[in-house]
Amino acid sequence: MHLRPDHTVRDLPTLHSFIRAHPLGVLTTSLPSENFPTLQCSHIPWVLDVETETGTETCETPEAFNGNDSTTASSLGILRGHIARANPQTAAMIEAVTDARPANTSTGESNPNPNLVGSADQTQAQHQNREYVLPGEVLIIFASPVDHYISPHFYTAAKSAAAAASAGKAKIAPTWNYAAVQVYGRMRVYYDSKDESTGMFLQRQLSDLAVLGEEGVMGFSNANAGANGGGGESEGGGQSPWKLSDAPENYITLLKKNIVGIQVEITRVEGRFKVSQEKGVGDRGGVVDGLEKIGGGRARRMAEFVRKGRVV
Repeated sequence: MHLRPDHTVRDLPTLHSFIRAHPLGVLTTSLPSENFPTLQCSHIPWVLDVETETGTETCETPEAFNGNDSTTASSLGILRGHIARANPQTAAMIEAVTDARPANTSTGESNPNPNLVGSADQTQAQHQNREYVLPGEVLIIFASPVDHYISPHFYTAAKSAAAAASAGKAKIAPTWNYAAVQVYGRMRVYYDSKDESTGMFLQRQLSDLAVLGEEGVMGFSNANAGANGGGGESEGGGQSPWKLSDAPENYITLLKKNIVGIQVEITRVEGRFKVSQEKGVGDRGGVVDGLEKIGGGRARRMAEFVRKGRVV
C-alpha cells in the first residue's frame, strides 16, 4: 500500500475499529503449486480478537477457546474466519500445509506420504501434533463501501486563487477518495475434520460470526425482542438474534465438514483513509459542497467523511 503521510493511519484502535465496521475482507494467498494458480483470493467475513488489559477481547463473544492451540491475540490482533472446502484456494492452502500433494480435500485428510518412515502410530502422532501453518504471509484487504470520484470542479478555492493571480489554469487534477486497511499475517489452517481442535474452532467461529451479523450488523437484541425467542419478531417490532443453536445439530455438523477454519496472527497492519486531507480548508469545503449537490447515499457519506476528516 502506498502510504502518503497525509492519508496514513497507524493508530491501532482506529484500524481495529475499521476492520470491525467492515469485516468482509479479501483474503489473498501466494502459494506456488503445480496444481493450482499461485495467486488466489476470496471474500471472507472475519472475527477480530484483540488483547486488552484484562485478557483477549473478541468483539462478538468473550468466552475463551479451549482448543489445542492458544487464541490469545498477538499485540496486533488475530483474525478468525472460515472458507468453503470446495474453494480452489482452500485446496491450495491444504496442499501447502500437508506433506502430501495434492491434498484430499473431500475428506479433509492428507494423503499418505511415501517418504515418511515409521509405524502407523508414529505417523498418526506426527499428523495430530503438527501445526498447519502456511509458509510466508497472507494478505487481507478491508475496504470501506464508501468511495467517490473527486472532480477538479470541486476545488473552487484553487480555481479562484489562480484566477485572482492571473495564473491561467489552476494546478488541479481529478482523484478518487477511499478508505482501506491491509493486514498481513501468518495463517493456521484447520482443515482436518477428524481433529477435535478443528471442530471446536469451527463451532466457536460460526457462533461468533452469527453474533457479529445478527447483533453487530443487524442490531438485533434479546433486550428489544419479545418472549418468542427463536429469531421471531416481537410484539414491539424487535427481532431476537439468530443463534447457532437455532439450527439442527446434524445440519451444523454437516456444515462444518464442508468448511475449513482459518486463523491469522497479524504481523503487520496499515491503513490509508483518503478523504481530501491534503487540500486546504477552502477546497475541502468545495469537495463537501460538490458531493452534497450530487446527492445519493454514497456521495453524502463521502461528504461527511471529508467534513470530519475521518472515516471511523
